[in-house]
Amino acid sequence: MKQIAELIGLEADRAAEAALARGGELERSGAVQLVRFSPSLITAEVDDGAAYVEFRVVDGVLCWYCTCAEGRGGALCAHCVATAQSVRRRTDRKASPGASSPTASASTARIAL
Repeated sequence: MKQIAELIGLEADRAAEAALARGGELERSGAVQLVRFSPSLITAEVDDGAAYVEFRVVDGVLCWYCTCAEGRGGALCAHCVATAQSVRRRTDRKASPGASSPTASASTARIAL
């Protein structure tokens, strides 16, 4: 089973161009605070508009939610992308030399609240 960080990274790579650009700006500016980081749940607060982001794996499927309007509509918004990039940076620092990179895609869904 893929780890949540891998699933998030794969999904973020498929985000809309505008979300990728803005998410990158947010992450580089330090706007992302990872609140919880576990094997099946990652939560974060993103300072841009005080958005709350949640990634969760349920039965092997990645689900996400963000409190911004775009995220509530089901899109992988800039806040989700920023969180994903922050997670990727954190896990890349911890990765051992020679670790393989993810190659397969994963099933995804938005968390319905």
